[in-house]
Amino acid sequence: MNIYGIIIAGGQGKRLWPLSRLLRPKPVLAITKEQSLIKQTVLRLNALVETANLIVVTNEEVFAPIYESIKEVPLENVLTEPIGRNTAAAIGLACIHIMEKHGDAIAIVSPADHYIQDDKQFSALLQRAAEVCRKTDTLVVFGVKPASPSVNYGYIAKGEKLDGDGLYKVTKFTEKPPRDMAERFVSEGYLWNAGIFVFRISTMLQAIQHYMPELFSSLEKIKKTFKGPYERKTIKEEYGKLQDISIDKGIIEKLDTVSVIEMDMPWADLGSFEQIANIMIKKDEQGNQRMGNGIDVDSTNNIVVGDDNFIVTANVHDLIIIASDGRILVTSKGSDEVIAKVVNTLNARGLKEHI
Repeated sequence: MNIYGIIIAGGQGKRLWPLSRLLRPKPVLAITKEQSLIKQTVLRLNALVETANLIVVTNEEVFAPIYESIKEVPLENVLTEPIGRNTAAAIGLACIHIMEKHGDAIAIVSPADHYIQDDKQFSALLQRAAEVCRKTDTLVVFGVKPASPSVNYGYIAKGEKLDGDGLYKVTKFTEKPPRDMAERFVSEGYLWNAGIFVFRISTMLQAIQHYMPELFSSLEKIKKTFKGPYERKTIKEEYGKLQDISIDKGIIEKLDTVSVIEMDMPWADLGSFEQIANIMIKKDEQGNQRMGNGIDVDSTNNIVVGDDNFIVTANVHDLIIIASDGRILVTSKGSDEVIAKVVNTLNARGLKEHI
């Protein structure tokens, strides 16, 4: 059974504005290595998946910069959504594309914006998960051994150990918990939910048909128009009807046959400036993390990222200051959702040149 990779690259990365913009969305940023994040994802999956078997799901708004970063992937394998409807719709679209064109297969789903330090070890875990899915109808999720309690990730409770080390039955999923619960989860051996999945295409489509029949109906309508003159029109019409829901909530948390494979390595979902800074930038004696020119005077615990600007902080604390391409953001730490709101506000006020 062939292995296919499904790369989810739909988001602009609003919480990383102004580093991430429509012309330079988060997946094309070279944050942790020389290559862009999506290029790193392609190379990581290439250990198991031929480039011709990679499917990228993205958004029409960011298609051009995404494809420019991964031109080795066949153009017909880059699927564009008219609007974002979360991962259930994106993964479903990729699954019917693979099933219609190639038949049943093993699928590896990976977001395009993760930091994974040990690609070799990760590839070995992918191989093992793929073998499990070849033999059974199990869906395998990847769980990360927490580096510390975090309220930014979902958690997975491990049950009985299955065949071999590091593979467990899943007993419970919990969305982003409050701090006290996160601390308890870490002490009890819970894992962070990495949002990486391995499954048979047929298994996933059967689950969608059972648990999300409206999505399945839309996917069937879209499938009938593949490569025809009404494909884009049908996709646009059907996406307007779809529920905005993750594959976790819509499908995976409802299944009885879910296993988790443990990743014990440095990993991060690069969804905020604080997460990126903690990976990329060492703290000075005052807790400041700085990339670019400037100085800090009587200032503590700030994140400062500048391009050609000389940025000085003076008697300020717990701030995020980002200067990129003529745009400057100043906000308090812990303001991820407010940063996303900035992008929505710019759009509402007609300032699209800054988005």
